[in-house]
Amino acid sequence: MSKYQTIRTVRVEIEKLNHQIDLKIIQGASYRREALRHKLLRSQLSRLVPQRSSWFGKSLSLISVFL
Repeated sequence: MSKYQTIRTVRVEIEKLNHQIDLKIIQGASYRREALRHKLLRSQLSRLVPQRSSWFGKSLSLISVFL
């Protein structure tokens, strides 16, 4: 599986888990197991997708400090 397909699969799985967690919250049921899985998938996704920190973004944050 390519990196792009892996990222897409993880995102789809996170969306499914979000839906399951929402339903369990509405029902008043425990969603601890789903929350742990969600946390694992989010960490996996953060390792796969590099953080975008461009020069422009950094300079804007620096300028905003002085305004």
